Amino acid sequence: MNTTDIPTPPQARFPVDLQVHTTCSDGTMTPTEVVAWAARTGVEVLAVTDHDSIDGVEEALLAGRQYNVQVIPAVELSLRHEPEKDFRDLDLLGYWIDPWDTELRSVLERVQAGRIAQKRAQVERLREMGYRITWDEVLALAQGMPGRPHIAQVLVRHHPEEFPDVEAVFTRLLRPESPAYVHRPFALSLDEAVRIIRRAGGIPVLAHPGLYTTVRDMTAMIVRARRLGVLGLEVWYPYHKTRVCAGCTEEERRALCLRFERLAERLGMVKTGGSDFHGLHKDVHLGEQGLTWPQFEELQARVAPLVRSLEYTCVH
Repeated sequence: MNTTDIPTPPQARFPVDLQVHTTCSDGTMTPTEVVAWAARTGVEVLAVTDHDSIDGVEEALLAGRQYNVQVIPAVELSLRHEPEKDFRDLDLLGYWIDPWDTELRSVLERVQAGRIAQKRAQVERLREMGYRITWDEVLALAQGMPGRPHIAQVLVRHHPEEFPDVEAVFTRLLRPESPAYVHRPFALSLDEAVRIIRRAGGIPVLAHPGLYTTVRDMTAMIVRARRLGVLGLEVWYPYHKTRVCAGCTEEERRALCLRFERLAERLGMVKTGGSDFHGLHKDVHLGEQGLTWPQFEELQARVAPLVRSLEYTCVH
């Protein structure tokens, strides 16, 4: 994709976007393209947070030098389902990680292998249930790390009479305890993920808490996560453009974000925000949600004593 040939969308609302995905997971832009797009749209700082992967971080850091965009090395970990603790379908962001940390890389290799094995098993189970879907279709759609959204999109394509949208597939088939859900052969618990991110020099932050509709007691769950060492909450997020909050107003979105902002402050957690940008195929723009510059400066000041370095070089 040559981003210079695409008309520039409205300028970013926020100069700092701390949740961005590339082709190294389920985004449609390469790390270099994402950084170039950030430079065009006015994003000055971005975090590359690919799902269970840091493969794009080094390329993004190099591109950041070229385009004068600060890139924060990061990752988004999909966690083991732990219903007995009310840790249900959670994602954990790790910011300012050392992308060359050998333990982190080794663990992510196992996580990725488990993720792929899980998705293949889900496709096979769906075929056994009579649905039209192949592994090759899922891989072609993913163009990187396959996920449940890719499986759902294939089912919507082949069974529109049964599944009008991706949310319908998730509700009926792909959520934990649903008929086609398969647990991963290897996945990190929240406790394990926190310790690995910290040992890699990073800051563990609970991603988009407003999306966890199966969590029974959100406040109690976040308190338990805080006790395990989760240091932050992704407070600012475009919930109104998700399947969970589709149709909610800007006022409702702000109220949801304010709830988590106040909870983070009460628990002494750092506050982050991001667009969850995956590319131009979705109605979410880079920098649509994130941090103001003063908010980012406050975040850096809070995490500075906790991370190995706020700056990384690409000569390693």
